[in-house]
Amino acid sequence: MRNYLRMAKPYDIIIIIILVLLSFTPLIIFSYIQAQQSGNNVVAVITQNGTVIREITLTGHEGNEEFIIEGKGNQYNLMEVDEGRIRIKEDNSPDQIGVKMGWKDTPGETIVCLPHKLFVEIKSENSDSFTDEDIIISQ
Repeated sequence: MRNYLRMAKPYDIIIIIILVLLSFTPLIIFSYIQAQQSGNNVVAVITQNGTVIREITLTGHEGNEEFIIEGKGNQYNLMEVDEGRIRIKEDNSPDQIGVKMGWKDTPGETIVCLPHKLFVEIKSENSDSFTDEDIIISQ
């Protein structure tokens, strides 16, 4: 250990300390953004094949609600909303990935069932969503 300390210059230690402190910057920024969004209503947006099927307000949702989203052929997803959180309770996809994702209730979280092209995104009601100007198309 002493050999390593002798090799280090005084400015090396300062640079290391600065880099360690800078590594916490994303955590601070993310925490700040989450704190600002915590006062907003939380909404689950359910889309299938890029079409919005249903929007459910999770903030203040009371009780348990179940509903089925049907896809092509015999595809189905049984959705469950319970006390401000949502999940895919049951589906007939081969790997059950959507079911294994469990309960979601925080803005930014998603549930995806790729075989059925089902996408559930948890959003803050007042958050800005992407617009056509935000999408960059490379040619």
